[in-house]
Amino acid sequence: MAEQQEKIPVDAVSAAIFILGEVLGRTWRFSMTGRCDLDPFRDRGKKRIYAFWHSHLLPLAFYFRNTGKTAVISGSRDGARAAAIARAWGHAVIHGSSSHGGALALRGCIRELQRDRSIVITPDGPRGPREIAKKGVAQIALIAGVAVIPISVLPEHAWQLKSWDRFMIPKPFSRVAIHIGAPLEPGGIIADNNAADHLTALIQKALAP
Repeated sequence: MAEQQEKIPVDAVSAAIFILGEVLGRTWRFSMTGRCDLDPFRDRGKKRIYAFWHSHLLPLAFYFRNTGKTAVISGSRDGARAAAIARAWGHAVIHGSSSHGGALALRGCIRELQRDRSIVITPDGPRGPREIAKKGVAQIALIAGVAVIPISVLPEHAWQLKSWDRFMIPKPFSRVAIHIGAPLEPGGIIADNNAADHLTALIQKALAP
């Protein structure tokens, strides 16, 4: 059985976060702006890499639940909890991060993209620095030849936790705008030793507030 299909245990913390997300999420009023033609609800069979900041995880995981995405999540204890929540919302999971299991995660991402499945990844995860893109997303895109789609969440009202990423929780009944940016095509990057740096800089700029 593939790694992303393995059963992930749910502890009390992940269960509480899942319930909170379910209760709050059903009150949020979502809208989509930007490149709505790249709607993640209609991308079955179209391999894409969706990139967004770690702090935006909760509203995006809820909104795009049951859409067949594969999330790249660290193998830490916090990552295990995030993976349990992702699975509860219908997302598959690949374990790994820039700090641990990076090669395994890279192979898993390439395999999913070769199967025409989309992946989602936070370029500043799993431990930051906050909103600073690392090279992992760019490397996957360049190897697989797949576009990166930047996504941002703009809530009307939100709480921000005192965590490293200032984790965002939209308040009840808030309007939550999801902005989909223009695709960043790896084919437009000069194939040299600095290609990953160039694409990472473009991802950083696309996700800037």
